[in-house]
Formats: sequence, structure tokens, C-alpha cells
Amino acid sequence: MKRLKVVDFGTKVQGVTIRGDKRNPEPESFRVQFPGGDVDVVRTTDDEYWIHIRVDRDETPRGRIVDARLDIKGKHASETKVGDFENPNLYHLAVRIAKDNK
Repeated sequence: MKRLKVVDFGTKVQGVTIRGDKRNPEPESFRVQFPGGDVDVVRTTDDEYWIHIRVDRDETPRGRIVDARLDIKGKHASETKVGDFENPNLYHLAVRIAKDNK
């Protein structure tokens, strides 16, 4: 399996590009771990992607979700609700995770 290459996306940003090219197979899952949890990008069998955000509840350091935001074209983030996931103008979501000191 081909290794994904970490590249610079800006002066303070590094990442990988998952291309979804069947002629050049990539891992079906890519994980980023951080203190308190991890994020997985997982390709489905029909070449769509699930993004999984997980917080550690049984490991140290534990994590907890403390905030979330949906960005929808033409709507301020403070006006969005959980049901807005079905809005066709949704283009970004963010989840903030903090270390749980409990």
C-alpha cells in the first residue's frame, strides 16, 4: 500500500491529500491522533467518505466535546441548529475538543 505524504499547506499547516484514485490505491482509513481523541477519514465502498471524530473517555488524557459549529451559506453560525445537517448549503462543520481534567 502506498504511504500518504505529509506536505505543507501553508506556513503553519501540514496535511495529506487523499485523491480517491482507484489506479493509485490509498489506505481505506487515515487517522490523526491528538491529546484527548482522534479523527478518522474513512473511504466507503462507493467512494464516499465518513469523517469520524472520537474523544477518549477511558484513556488519559481524556477528552470532551465542548463546542460545535455548522457553517451554511447565507446563514450566521449562531442561527444554525443540529437539523441543519440536511441543508444543501452546509459547507463546513467544526467540533472543538478539550482535554477533560476530571
